[in-house]
Amino acid sequence: MVNPTQGVIAVIVAGGLATRMASATAAVPKVLLAIAGKSVLEHQLQQFRAAGITRVIVLAGHLAGAIELAAARASDRSFHVEVRTEAQAMGSGGCLRQLHDLNGPAVVVFGDVMFDVDLGALLETHTRQRATITAVVHPNTHPHDSDLVDVDADHRVTALHPKPHPPGSRLRNLVTAGLFVIEPAFIEQIPSVLEAPKLDLVQDLITAALARGQRVQAWQTSAYLHDMGTPQRYAQAQAAWAQGIPARRRRPRATVFVDRDGTLNRHVGYLRRPEQLELLPGVAQAIARLNQLDVQVVVVTNQPVLARGELDEAGLAQIHAELETQLGRAGAYVDRIYHCPHHPDAGFEGERPELKCACACRKPRTGMIDAATSDLHVDRAASVLIGDTERDLDAALNAGLRPVLVSANAHALAVARGVQWFPDLARACLALFPNPQPNPQPNPS
Repeated sequence: MVNPTQGVIAVIVAGGLATRMASATAAVPKVLLAIAGKSVLEHQLQQFRAAGITRVIVLAGHLAGAIELAAARASDRSFHVEVRTEAQAMGSGGCLRQLHDLNGPAVVVFGDVMFDVDLGALLETHTRQRATITAVVHPNTHPHDSDLVDVDADHRVTALHPKPHPPGSRLRNLVTAGLFVIEPAFIEQIPSVLEAPKLDLVQDLITAALARGQRVQAWQTSAYLHDMGTPQRYAQAQAAWAQGIPARRRRPRATVFVDRDGTLNRHVGYLRRPEQLELLPGVAQAIARLNQLDVQVVVVTNQPVLARGELDEAGLAQIHAELETQLGRAGAYVDRIYHCPHHPDAGFEGERPELKCACACRKPRTGMIDAATSDLHVDRAASVLIGDTERDLDAALNAGLRPVLVSANAHALAVARGVQWFPDLARACLALFPNPQPNPQPNPS
């Protein structure tokens, strides 16, 4: 099997002035700030070395001399760290002009991002999808001040929404996380210094790549990625490392699978428009608490409105964007949303015949849960499925999850079947995960 990191170089973008860090970086560049006894640079180099990458280029500017000394200490016969210093501030995109000798893919990371990611899997996916650039993405607790992307079913980026977002925006909580894979063709398209002295990698260069029709892919992960570019987020990164969260993310984790209608949002029959979506009281706060406890949250929802022809995939995407927007306002996020578009019964006017079938994903079957287990690190023995119907209960049992029912309508069913019941999601989560000492925000970048 070919090593996906063979011949790949790594690039650390570390030329910024660190204005968000105030006095913390007056004498020390961000990339040399310490976390768990090592500088951010050392942590990043450790990730590259472990992945089998042997050459790293640091694009420096502010306090470049200190970075050069650190790079020299990190280099040896089998691992070379080179520093290239920009003559003027060129931004996170403009500085990539210094990679004029790039002859293969490069992993690019911002110097204020702490990460613990399977770089081999990232590179394998990038190569298989023949992307010009792949952006690592994830949900976070503050999508309102993050660069967000839209993706299609093949994970191709279809739109970029730079921060700040217009009031009333309805957007998916998929954030560019400061880690990318780029090809030489991406570098070749960067305008000259005379045309554009300073460029942002995301807002300028990825936007331009999309406009040119180049293949921009998103690689969504639940691995540890953390922008520590502000004093608050720097403190969160220190706490996360002290509590072992990055290492924990490499192992199967407790996951809350949750139904949508009647559990997260008010049941209105067949929900067909985003304006109909109303989160139930306490839901956003409950999910924010699970985020703080580093418990994954995965939505699994039957959506027969697609098979009935009453809603299309674009409309469902808008509904889920509304769900993620409402959660994001409260500093909460779900890790993934899976839906079943099928329905077994045919014979309705306007239905979509291709979706009228007995599938493996419609609850109480386990297809959505199986997909999540494949995509994420899920410890089924420690996980639950919270819903409000017998389909949810049986799906949990079929998948080896602990079933939990919520809502007044489900009380009699819970008693009859002998399963746990709570009036709502908020009280269920508080009882199921009572740890009084939350971990720091796991995905604040």
